[in-house]
Amino acid sequence: MWYDSKHVEILWPEEWYNAVASQYKESHQHLNSFYHVEFLRFLPRWKTFKIIDLWAWDGRMFSVLNSLPHSEITACDISEKMLEKYPKEAKKKIVDLEWEFPFEDDSFDLAFCFFTLEHIQNIESFFNETYRILSNDGQIFIGHFFQRREFERTANQMKFKIQQYKRSTEDIENIMKESFFDVDIVPMSDKWVHTWDLIIWKK
Repeated sequence: MWYDSKHVEILWPEEWYNAVASQYKESHQHLNSFYHVEFLRFLPRWKTFKIIDLWAWDGRMFSVLNSLPHSEITACDISEKMLEKYPKEAKKKIVDLEWEFPFEDDSFDLAFCFFTLEHIQNIESFFNETYRILSNDGQIFIGHFFQRREFERTANQMKFKIQQYKRSTEDIENIMKESFFDVDIVPMSDKWVHTWDLIIWKK
């Protein structure tokens, strides 16, 4: 346990998201538009996909993923309470993305990971494991938000923030290339302001 300069407690992601799960959907509606941008044009033209939603939150990506031709969707999150809110049509798995993923090699065709990398300290392991579980020609789509400060929330009359690791898109690009991915970066805007990047890796 530790605190910031204003004595607000900093929680690990698992603790933070379990604590805010019941109010997350309502308090983060401003993020909804980011999950429905026109990025589907970048997808490969295969018949069906095995899809994994890495750090799946409460299922914000599900309507987009479910619209793709697929054989199955697997949702992963470190927070059990958040994952409970993910639509029941998907397979669900509690996974700490800092370490080895509990999936076989070449298990998935498409992976999605939106607004998550700032919560992962062991990011090299995350990239290596993602590479391992993707099939040949598999791809991952990452949304990297320009997060300037930690989210602050109140629960049980206590204020707390989430632990974050600030990285630029350039930092992430350099680490990804070390994990043998080909990288494309597409700037994304909200109301004509460049607010996040879509990072596309192809195995």
